[in-house]
Amino acid sequence: MACPIIIRYHEGVQSYLVLDDNPRELLRHVGFTEPLSIRAWLGSVDPEEARVDWAEMLAEDPDNYQIVDEDNQVYCLERSDWDHCKMWPPRP
Repeated sequence: MACPIIIRYHEGVQSYLVLDDNPRELLRHVGFTEPLSIRAWLGSVDPEEARVDWAEMLAEDPDNYQIVDEDNQVYCLERSDWDHCKMWPPRP
């Protein structure tokens, strides 16, 4: 499988957990002034464990999360939305 991606479906939009060599959350914040952010992922990089961990962290049903890869059509269309964002906290 190419780089695993976890899609979180929420409030009619998607956020993503990218599990490559630089694991990170690409987050959407519906209704906020800054609607997009990137946060370093410090959890498991195993796709199934990461899906469950991310859902538990947000007290959500893991069934709202889908494991795909970087070739997923929706992810490919949306990933550039975060190009202007800086990761927080910054990695050394």
